[in-house]
Amino acid sequence: MGRPRALGQMMNATLREFGMEEKARKYTILSSWPEIVGEKVAEVTTPEKLDKGVLSVKVTNAVWRYELTMRKTEILSKLHRHFGINEVTDIHWK
Repeated sequence: MGRPRALGQMMNATLREFGMEEKARKYTILSSWPEIVGEKVAEVTTPEKLDKGVLSVKVTNAVWRYELTMRKTEILSKLHRHFGINEVTDIHWK
């Protein structure tokens, strides 16, 4: 029996072993969206997928889509601070 390990370490090792580390990371980014952008923006947006660094986000209407386009750099900065610069490189509002 080896030394005790933290649960987080064991989970990361298990995800890596089963080739699910990337899927878990994508899920974390998508599920953290309200925390990153705030309640008001989260109410009018739905992150749909993260593919090759591009986050696709559904927006309820054109007015919000325009507003979020103007705030893209700000939102990308928040994502970079939270998850690292390579995880999300662009956001596609649709």
